[in-house]
Amino acid sequence: MISAQETEAEVDNIYAILPPPGTIIGEATEEEMEKAAELEIRYTAFMRLQEMNIQFDGVSYKELLKEFQDFETESIRFWRGVARRLAVPYEWPIRIDHANGPIYLGEHDIHMEE
Repeated sequence: MISAQETEAEVDNIYAILPPPGTIIGEATEEEMEKAAELEIRYTAFMRLQEMNIQFDGVSYKELLKEFQDFETESIRFWRGVARRLAVPYEWPIRIDHANGPIYLGEHDIHMEE
């Protein structure tokens, strides 16, 4: 496991210390695992709804927009809290295995030159 808290050198670029995808950087609490699962379910439902290409009237659109905004607000607050607890940059693509608990780096295309 890699902990950003162990990095004592001053960092000018948060991506310079970004571990490779799949690196476990922490362990989720039971509450974090449940919340991560809930957020993933809502995200998947929104994506499927979007793929359906349904036409909405003005009122339905405003209600759905409010749902999306609430989801994004809740999601950002959750992931910011996890990143803060682990002392890693919020911009890192962290993921939680909500079945087993490890917090790890998700896929990313960020390559730092040596």
